[in-house]
Amino acid sequence: MSTQYVLGIDHGSGSCKTTCLDSNGNIISEASVSYPSYYKHARWVEQKPEEWIDAAIKGIREVIKEFSPKQKKEIKGISFTAPAHVGVLLGKDMNVLRDVIMWNDQRSGKEATKLKKEYGSLIYKQTNHYPTPTWTLPHLYWLKKHEPNVLKQVHKVLFEKDYVRYRFSGELGTDLIEAEGSMLFDIYEGKWSQELLDLVGLDASIFPSIYEATAQAGSLTKEMADILGLPSGIPIIMGTTDTAAEVYGSGATEEGDAVVKLATAGNFSLLSKERHTNQNLTSYSFPTNGLKYQNSGTNFAASSYRWFTETFFSDWLENPDIKNVYMELDREVEKIKVGSEGLLFQPYLNGERSPHWDPYLRASFFGMTARHNRFHFARSVLEGVGYSLKDASSELPGTPSKSVKILGGGGKSEVWSEILANILDVTIEVPKHKDAAFGACLIAATAVGWYSNLTEAVKVNQIVTTHIEPNIETVQLYKSLFSIYKDLHTQTKALSYRLNELEE
Repeated sequence: MSTQYVLGIDHGSGSCKTTCLDSNGNIISEASVSYPSYYKHARWVEQKPEEWIDAAIKGIREVIKEFSPKQKKEIKGISFTAPAHVGVLLGKDMNVLRDVIMWNDQRSGKEATKLKKEYGSLIYKQTNHYPTPTWTLPHLYWLKKHEPNVLKQVHKVLFEKDYVRYRFSGELGTDLIEAEGSMLFDIYEGKWSQELLDLVGLDASIFPSIYEATAQAGSLTKEMADILGLPSGIPIIMGTTDTAAEVYGSGATEEGDAVVKLATAGNFSLLSKERHTNQNLTSYSFPTNGLKYQNSGTNFAASSYRWFTETFFSDWLENPDIKNVYMELDREVEKIKVGSEGLLFQPYLNGERSPHWDPYLRASFFGMTARHNRFHFARSVLEGVGYSLKDASSELPGTPSKSVKILGGGGKSEVWSEILANILDVTIEVPKHKDAAFGACLIAATAVGWYSNLTEAVKVNQIVTTHIEPNIETVQLYKSLFSIYKDLHTQTKALSYRLNELEE
């Protein structure tokens, strides 16, 4: 039997990752294509859907560029994933009506507050969450107030990965986890909630039907096949949200399994049998074993480090002799004492999510002295993100049953992984494959019959490459510093509000 292939395509917050997995469990090729976000006003984050499509096309072309015509015929499935909450508004001709409001956009703070005050009990009763600027419902409520003409033109609403998949297959649809992430779906009745949609003046008929993550959602259209240089008719698989795909793809499939992610945002996810009702967490269904996953997170994780590097190490970025700025920074950060000699960083560069859910918080460095240099600041950024993840994870129901797997670009840094192991006081496991595109590959592989179920697919294809153990003394120091970090939040929150009021 000839070797077969599947493609997994993940649209992240800043780039599209495409991965090709073969039927022997080997990753054949990968590609990453970036695209911008647009920050038109304070707290706004928007993207252009057509740039997602362009990135996916470029990524697929890149991963199959060495394929022979025979190999191209052996591509048996393509699956997609992307962040939740990102609604794409389509007109009658299925054109995009406006740039999309991203999940980390914070403009709808006032709208979310109003929704919670006036309709909070209704929303929570049906969705198990209260509104914050992360969700699709507050985005649409903001549009109702500020761009009502756009809402009047809406014919269909898709979500990010579903819009991309629609452009490849021509088929509408979504999965359960994506629907739960909209705050427009009654999770107990299992249907779009007309009561919630009435709040924004939309009808349930404009939202897609719900399918399993492994369901086939059409086939590659002839038009897109011609653009890609592939045969038409390749099965297009539904897929799921990026966090669910990457948590699953890391090897987490059982109750108590936990994953921490250091990407644009930071997440701490814990699998459980029951859906918990802590309003400071998000809670969703999970692709395997009828489980749920509880998720807490910080808005700016690896993006905090990227912001810091671009702002304070531009000389390194422009130096042709420095091939990898982040590896060089790691070497210098390792020389700085644990705790950055009393320098703390709050990573609230665009408000904060769990457990504070506050779009008005401001970032800060605290504890500066004359002995601190920019490498102290670099380490304090890594530690500050760690404190924020610890802050978020403190709300989780129980503790991980074993170690915690680490994902995301930040997880490639050994020094950052060590910092997290000590701040969180857990053993960190580094899996061989660390992203949502790999999880999407496994979903596609299961859908086309390579494996009997999703659990088998990940157990066959995922391994742990490294274990990082916490150090008892370092753990105790970080506990003391985290206590100060918590008090710093309490004592600066009102100052953040005053700055925002002054700016507005």
